[in-house]
Amino acid sequence: MSGIVRLPLKTSDGYPLVHKFYRQEGESHGLLVTFPGERYGVDGPLLYYLSELMWARGWDTLAITYGFQLTMEPFSADVIPGLLQECRSAVEEVLTQRAYPRLGLAGKSLGAGVVAYLCQSAPSLAESRAVFFTPALGTPLFDPILVEMAHPSYIAIGTQDRFYDPEILDSLRASRPFELTVIEGADHSMDVFGDLEASVNAVKKIVAEVIDFLSGD
Repeated sequence: MSGIVRLPLKTSDGYPLVHKFYRQEGESHGLLVTFPGERYGVDGPLLYYLSELMWARGWDTLAITYGFQLTMEPFSADVIPGLLQECRSAVEEVLTQRAYPRLGLAGKSLGAGVVAYLCQSAPSLAESRAVFFTPALGTPLFDPILVEMAHPSYIAIGTQDRFYDPEILDSLRASRPFELTVIEGADHSMDVFGDLEASVNAVKKIVAEVIDFLSGD
């Protein structure tokens, strides 16, 4: 059956946890999993349009909800272990339901760190492609993991993002290859302040590039 599928999952505290999992009725061309930021949900433009367009191209899509968001807890370091386990359980549950010829993981900010962790720790994701929207460059939660992981990777960040640092990007690219898009004037939400057209064009450009990245050889 084509459409949304409920997964039998719970938060790390035992509460029912509902992710948005859409499964194609027939053969699927791949699986895209999206991971939100702390305050940038899976319906934020970058993740929403990427999911919608990959669904239209025959992919299954799984949009993750974090347990701390569901229970409206403030984000802190204390929620990270449970959050990571929730995400890994959700991905592994979906992978037990069918085999996928392609796997794509896309994370925004906090979600970018989750993608890096999963790529490093989950053998079932060894063949996946990783997309990092506005990652926390220059932190131990991202840089050393990116350098160590062998997954094809794509990074998008804006020059007004607080994590943007061209020297760090140059250092990372010297350590390993990855695709990179830098949006002039865009902030951590990938918005260009006061310029609707530039903000929309940024999302349009990045989503189109990521579709090509996930679909390519």
